[in-house]
Amino acid sequence: MKKTTVQLLDDLDGTVIENGSGATVSFAFEGDSYEIDLSTENLAEFRAAIKPYTNVSRRVGYVPAKTRGASSAGSDRAELQAIRAWAAANGTHVSDRGRIAGSVREAYAKAQA
Repeated sequence: MKKTTVQLLDDLDGTVIENGSGATVSFAFEGDSYEIDLSTENLAEFRAAIKPYTNVSRRVGYVPAKTRGASSAGSDRAELQAIRAWAAANGTHVSDRGRIAGSVREAYAKAQA
């Protein structure tokens, strides 16, 4: 029997984010969309840092990420973690952060079928 465990890490300081704490934050700046995983403490610091700017900003609603192809559509955090864990268990190097190559996603999908 084999069990693979995936841990969510704070992108800022590398600490483990326990279930039910922290959050993934999406934001846009100068035409680019970003996403970062933060612990509860770093999330509070992020919110405090941008509060002076959001207090005087105009809300424009949802700003979608730049389209990079069909492979980025419909992925949630759990799926991305599962793909990374599968890739590591099968000898494929995948970065802990950022985009997962389409070829890795396809191989994962075939393995799950």
